[in-house]
Amino acid sequence: MAMLKQFRKLLRTRTKPAPATYRPVNRPAPRALVMTEASVVAMRVCISTEITLGHEGIAYLLGQTNGSTTIVVSAIRPESRTARGSFEVSSVAMARIVRKATDAGLQIVGQIHTHPKLAFHSDGDVEGARIAYDGYISIVVPEYGRLLPSLAGAAVYFHRDGVFAELSASAVRVISGAFG
Repeated sequence: MAMLKQFRKLLRTRTKPAPATYRPVNRPAPRALVMTEASVVAMRVCISTEITLGHEGIAYLLGQTNGSTTIVVSAIRPESRTARGSFEVSSVAMARIVRKATDAGLQIVGQIHTHPKLAFHSDGDVEGARIAYDGYISIVVPEYGRLLPSLAGAAVYFHRDGVFAELSASAVRVISGAFG
């Protein structure tokens, strides 16, 4: 629980009062993704069956977000139907994931799924995103996830203002440690 308290402290926004001569500039707030090493390993464990089958796989990411910084501390495997080019998670299976996240005191802050070859957000990925709110992360990994826990070739997207925008590699950090 100490790590969760540290993460929550990281997410608090601190604002200074603006001087009287200050004029706000309309710059987009920075976006950042922080993941524990243990969560990245858990992502591979969650989709290990699909890696073996050569199917697209899906896992949901648990953590906290304030809309600008998202912290991932765990991954959870939903009940799903998978195939070489797609996956499907029912609303009942999704409700189970939401319950598990809530019981752990965490948010569903993202998803990771695999593609057969290159990693990118397809039109189907955007349309099929069952959850999308500011700070929600979508990670797409190539080669059905065979390279995990390496994120080589991955495409990482951050949801804000109704759209998914690709994050630069410098906005993604993997830190040592585990949750709990």
